[in-house]
Amino acid sequence: MRPFRFALLATLFAIAPLAHAQLIPSFGVAGGLNFGSLSDAAGADLESSTGYHIGLFGDFGFGPLAARASVLYVRAGDIVLDPTGLTNSDASVAYIAIPIDFQYRFPSPLLKPYALLGPEFRFATGDIADADGSRSTSVAVNVGVGAQLAALVGPKVFAELRYAFDVSGFFEERELLGVTVDDTFKVNVFFLRVGVGL
Repeated sequence: MRPFRFALLATLFAIAPLAHAQLIPSFGVAGGLNFGSLSDAAGADLESSTGYHIGLFGDFGFGPLAARASVLYVRAGDIVLDPTGLTNSDASVAYIAIPIDFQYRFPSPLLKPYALLGPEFRFATGDIADADGSRSTSVAVNVGVGAQLAALVGPKVFAELRYAFDVSGFFEERELLGVTVDDTFKVNVFFLRVGVGL
């Protein structure tokens, strides 16, 4: 009976680091640059479309499959509602994003490339949250690629390129120069993101 207990104990000690690396969630900070554009905007434009984002993330995975949930503040740029300049109708585009990424990690010993796909929930803040006809919640879909440097000692670092395709938009309708326009103001964004696990 003792050899069995010893073998069981030795096995548990052997897989403990693997269980820690794969099953226990890890957390960190992430941020970077983003480049936004508008679609379905009927002449409105997204000026200063180079913005930034910053926030927190949590990773959970097993083997090649993983999931990452993040909470990010995204500053996407400014919407020019009246391109003629006759009215002062600019609005800043900022929102809280909660992307949930499902990842497939390709096997590699140190640098682990991965592909990601998943939904993103957006909560408008600032000017667009206060505007008439705005939605408080928007939905997007993310697709992207990245790579994680899995250091044996110290924090894990990742870098990724991703595209967020806005599905629902922030606005249902708006009034431009006295005319009501049925628009969704879909904000599509490229992200360059770097993250560091804590």
